[in-house]
Amino acid sequence: MSLRLLVLGLVLLAQQPCADLYAQQTESASRFVRFVAGSDVWQGELQTAISSYRNDAGVLLDLVATVHIADQAYYAELNDYFSTRDAVLYELVADANVRPSPDSQVSNSSVLGFVQRSLASFLDVSFQLEQIDYSPANFRHADLNPAQLRQIMQDKNENFFSMFISLALAQLATQQSQNGNSATTSSFNLLALVSALIAEDQTSAFKYLFAKELGRSDGMIVGPVLEQQLTILGDRNRAALDVLVDSLNNPNEQKLSIFYGAAHMPGIEREIIRSLGFQKRQQRWLTAWKIP
Repeated sequence: MSLRLLVLGLVLLAQQPCADLYAQQTESASRFVRFVAGSDVWQGELQTAISSYRNDAGVLLDLVATVHIADQAYYAELNDYFSTRDAVLYELVADANVRPSPDSQVSNSSVLGFVQRSLASFLDVSFQLEQIDYSPANFRHADLNPAQLRQIMQDKNENFFSMFISLALAQLATQQSQNGNSATTSSFNLLALVSALIAEDQTSAFKYLFAKELGRSDGMIVGPVLEQQLTILGDRNRAALDVLVDSLNNPNEQKLSIFYGAAHMPGIEREIIRSLGFQKRQQRWLTAWKIP
């Protein structure tokens, strides 16, 4: 993919609705993605959270927020962490018997998969499905399979284009209500893009801008109303929670993790607190991207 197309892709991604534009709708008090600027130009870290909760039965539940392209060291740290858990409920729109592992050739011919791999290559990071080992026995599929996803979207007369339009219209409405608040300004403004294009290290410059945007938007989160309407968020969250409820019935599983993209976590957190009796205990941060 050419630099021009990658820049266009980054700009388009930056136009998705984000957390600060939905602040009045979002009930979650937690953040799951943040950007920490460094002391020098084009220097910083994109970080994701492992948030820990406990219920009255003593079950420990971690919400492991992730970004799907990141440094190899980040995924290695996650692999080590997952080995300590009784069950890891993972996100992957695939049949339950599909288990990617680092030494397998992962097949993903979707447009999203193509964009993710292209961005990973351009930003000099790795793709999650090629780094996380899903083969251990404690990994448990907690997502829709492709047939279920297609059927739900068909029943709703929904497709990826209509979802994009819904998100874009919601963004326009919320942007108009912000009255130019500088806190909502995208990292991908014209000056920043020009500065990145003329930077000596373009890879680090664009990685910095993209990381800053993801941190600003908290992983591009939407509010609870729109979240419940969109299959790609609300219905998949419900699939994960259904598997969680089954896991809670197993007395041998006291340390559980839900391993999902950061955009899903506010809705999942809201439900485990409101409906399943969990209380938040602590949060720790992992470095997904270290720049440079």
